Amino acid sequence: MTDKTIKYMALVTMAAGLFGMLFCFPFLWSARMEDLVGAGFPFVGGAVLFGAGLLALAVVNKKQ
Repeated sequence: MTDKTIKYMALVTMAAGLFGMLFCFPFLWSARMEDLVGAGFPFVGGAVLFGAGLLALAVVNKKQ
């Protein structure tokens, strides 16, 4: 794969992670345990996606 493709995929991954975290964020302030569990796991998943995209961008940019 080319660096341009990897950068594009990393940005898409970061955008998906950010969207997931922002979508679940309001539910983390709920008093119901179901909302906390239902929003907590996707929030962590979004954080993992965002972090993976950020690491991919760092590795690709380091090579240049």
